[in-house]
Amino acid sequence: MQSRLKWVDSQLAGKSYLMGDAFSVADPYLFTVTNWAPFVGIDLSGLAHIAAFRERMTARPAVQTAMKEEGLLK
Repeated sequence: MQSRLKWVDSQLAGKSYLMGDAFSVADPYLFTVTNWAPFVGIDLSGLAHIAAFRERMTARPAVQTAMKEEGLLK
């Protein structure tokens, strides 16, 4: 799994989202999968582009609303 995440991290280099600067349906999916990482023992440290992507996603108002409704944010 780590090698795949490193590949995804490299694909995010210089991009805001997976497909470039435009938000796509793939972005919430990646966000959800990376949210599961700590619960299944996957270390995301050292994946700077994924970390930045996650910060951008978390800043989106719709993501914040959804996470609050699910009890993931206060």
